[in-house]
Amino acid sequence: MVVRLSRAINNDIIEICKDGFPNEVCGVLIGKMEEDDFQISSFVACKNLNKERSVDRYELDPKDYINADRVAKEQSMDIIGIYHSHPNHPAIASDTDKLFAQERYIYLIYSIYDKEYKDLVAWVLSEQQDKMKEVLIEIS
Repeated sequence: MVVRLSRAINNDIIEICKDGFPNEVCGVLIGKMEEDDFQISSFVACKNLNKERSVDRYELDPKDYINADRVAKEQSMDIIGIYHSHPNHPAIASDTDKLFAQERYIYLIYSIYDKEYKDLVAWVLSEQQDKMKEVLIEIS
């Protein structure tokens, strides 16, 4: 299992995460599944509706999700995952991330420390093992 994305998409998401610091930012990943691999072709940045704990939680705006679904359909693609940032925290999937994860999605977590990009880790939910599993990332 591998997640693939372009350097341009990755850099764009990093900039969004840095700009959103010290709050978590989030968005929808658009692309296709190719066997067990995730091919990300675009993304839609979304509003974080969580105002009470925005430094360590996100709540993706459902209107933005609906818009992302429309964008995906226009591109003959699918929503294949979610990205979000972890400000001043490692790119490790939290218990909250696991609680809201769906097995068919890829989750990209960007670690941002003091407005600087530190790390990116991809995760999938394994319901059989009841845990988030790290996935290899290829950026080209």
